[in-house]
Amino acid sequence: MMKSVSIREAYDWLHLGKPINQPEWDELLQFLQKKYISFAEIGYGKIRFTNLVGVIQLSTVRIEILPKLIIHDESEQKNREALLNMLSITRTLPVSLHEATTSKLARADLVHIFAEIYIQLLIKELRRGVYKEYKLRQENSSSLKGRFLLHEHVRKNAFLPIKAYCEYDEIQEDVLLNRILKAALKLVFPYLSKSSLKTESLFIMDMLSNVSDAHVLKKDLEAVQFNRQSRRFEHVFKVAKMILANEMMTSKYSNSHSFAFLFEMNVLFESYIERAFRFLASGQGVQIHAQHDEKRLLVNVHSGQENIKLKPDFVIDGTDFQMIVDTKWKNILREGRVLYQQADLYQMYAYVTSYEEAEKTVLLYPRTEEGYLPKWQVPGKQKYIEIQTVRLSSFMETVEDLRELIALANQEEKEWRA
Repeated sequence: MMKSVSIREAYDWLHLGKPINQPEWDELLQFLQKKYISFAEIGYGKIRFTNLVGVIQLSTVRIEILPKLIIHDESEQKNREALLNMLSITRTLPVSLHEATTSKLARADLVHIFAEIYIQLLIKELRRGVYKEYKLRQENSSSLKGRFLLHEHVRKNAFLPIKAYCEYDEIQEDVLLNRILKAALKLVFPYLSKSSLKTESLFIMDMLSNVSDAHVLKKDLEAVQFNRQSRRFEHVFKVAKMILANEMMTSKYSNSHSFAFLFEMNVLFESYIERAFRFLASGQGVQIHAQHDEKRLLVNVHSGQENIKLKPDFVIDGTDFQMIVDTKWKNILREGRVLYQQADLYQMYAYVTSYEEAEKTVLLYPRTEEGYLPKWQVPGKQKYIEIQTVRLSSFMETVEDLRELIALANQEEKEWRA
C-alpha cells in the first residue's frame, strides 16, 4: 500500500523508522544525490528540506513538501492554493489555472494535482485527434505505390519480378511526441488512487494504443520540434517534460520509477513578485528593473576595478521616485514578534546608500499574519529601510498590495520634496 507523508520545508523532519523504513530511506537518498542534495539537511536518521517545495514519488512512499509559511488558517489546502497560484502565474507550471480550478485541485495531494492537470490537458487535445506525422518508408511491395526506386529494385529484386521496391509517405501515430506523452502518463498511472483519473488514463492509453511503449531519454525531450499541426500539444508536452525530466533510474527495491515535482521557493517567490510588478508597471507609470547589476559597492585601490557587485531583486523607477525591493521567502512575523535578520538590513543599507536616487529600500516578505512592521532612517538623510508584506492567496491581492507600496513611495517622495 502506498504511504503518503506531508511535511513543511525547513520545519518538519522526516525520520528513519517512522514514517519511512530503511529501503525507502536509501531510495530517497539515491534520488536526492542526482540533483537536490544541496537542499537537504541530513542528521542522524533524519532529513528535512530547505527552500524546496513539491512532491517526491518513490516506490512505496509519497513525500509531499509544503511551503513552510502558513498562508491562511493553518490550512494545507490554502498552502497548496498559494503554491499553485505562484506556479501558474510564473508559468513554472505551463498552464493557467482559474481561481475555482485552483481551489478544487488543492483538495488533493500534489501528485494528484499535477497528474490531473496533465491528464485533463492531454485528453482535451486527444479528443481533437491523435497527432500524426508522415514518415518516409521504403519496402518491397506487390503493387507500385509512391516512387519506384529502380536502382534498389534491380539490386534486391533481380529474381523477384513480381515485387517493386518503392518509397512512399505513410501517416503514423507512433512518433516521438506521442511516445513522450504516453511515457509520462504510464509513469504517474501506478500512483493514482482517484478512480476518475484512472478511468481517464486508461481511455487515453487506448487512444494511444498504436504508439509504442518506449523509455524516453533526456535527448528525446530536447529533440521534439513543434509545427503548425503539433502546436496544440505544446502545453501538455511541457507538463510531460516536467514529469519525465525528474524521473530517476529504476529503483533497486521495485520495478517502479521514482519522479518528482520540486521547486525552489525563493526563486519562485521572486519570479511571482516580478510578474505582479510588471502587471502594474504600465498602469502606474513606473519602470521595473529585475536583477539590476549596474552598481558596485567598493573599488579596489590597487587595480582600480570595481569589486563587490550589488544586485537587488528590483529597482523601481517612478516619475519622481526610486525604490529598491528585495524579496525574502521567510516568516517575518510570528505571534506578533518580528523575525528580521541584521544581515538583511546591512544588505539594504548598501543598496540605499549606493543608489543615490533611491529614497528607500523594502524587504518584501509573504504575509502570514498582521502586525507592526519596522522602518528605519539612515541618519542625516532622507533615506529609509522598511519591511513590508504581500498577500499570496490570489494574484490580484498581491497586485493590490504592490500597488499600495508604489503609491506610498510616490506620496512620501512628494511630501519630502514639499
